[in-house]
Amino acid sequence: MDPVSRTLAEIERHRPRLLPFMALALVLHAGLISAVFLIGIFKPGPRAAHLPTVSVRLIREPAPQQRPSAPAARPQSVATPMPEPTAPPAATPAPQPTAVPARPPGDIEPQASEDAMPAIGAKTTPAPTPQPQPAAPGTGGRGGLSLGGSGDAEGESGIPSDFQFTYYIDRMLALIESRWYKPPVPLGTGARARFTILRDGRLKGIALEETSGYPTFDRAILRALYAANPLPPLPPAYLKSSLTVHLRFANNG
Repeated sequence: MDPVSRTLAEIERHRPRLLPFMALALVLHAGLISAVFLIGIFKPGPRAAHLPTVSVRLIREPAPQQRPSAPAARPQSVATPMPEPTAPPAATPAPQPTAVPARPPGDIEPQASEDAMPAIGAKTTPAPTPQPQPAAPGTGGRGGLSLGGSGDAEGESGIPSDFQFTYYIDRMLALIESRWYKPPVPLGTGARARFTILRDGRLKGIALEETSGYPTFDRAILRALYAANPLPPLPPAYLKSSLTVHLRFANNG
């Protein structure tokens, strides 16, 4: 026999036998179950507890007699004192009339005349307000600008005599002045320009009629006129198609 077979045979020979032990265990469990079952059947029931008996006797006590209650005390009336009459407030003394000084003898009391008093129902007519006289165009100046003529048929006003629209002249001077930047020149320096305003406000024929002797001052005048072009349209009431203006620029400080 080879060594391997010999080793396996030895192991098989010394292997414990489990069958007897299993049979023993079954027998023990069956006996244990039978014993528990029998003990449950033949076990006596619980005995009834015998408690001591106590007799109780009820005794009724007589009801207590009610004592007569004392009569309620009558409320005592308290006399309310009568209020004492109060003295009436002191009367305020009436103001004494002021004595009117007597008019000296010989003084005649003034009386309103019938002409001074208006008749009843008559309407008073307010005094007429004097109408402001329009300023003559070309006589005044603003900021060194003034209308000045050239000595021709239009006169010294700088505009035709039939152009009486002062509001237009003031607006024209304000627009040109807002675009006129004065260069540093001596006080009293002045020049005169000429231009024509068309019906729609456009300017044409812008030129210098009188030079100031300072090129910077003359160029500032021309730049102001070109920057203000176009001006507002001529007034509709002015019937001519254009307006020629002679405008003087002066450095008045």
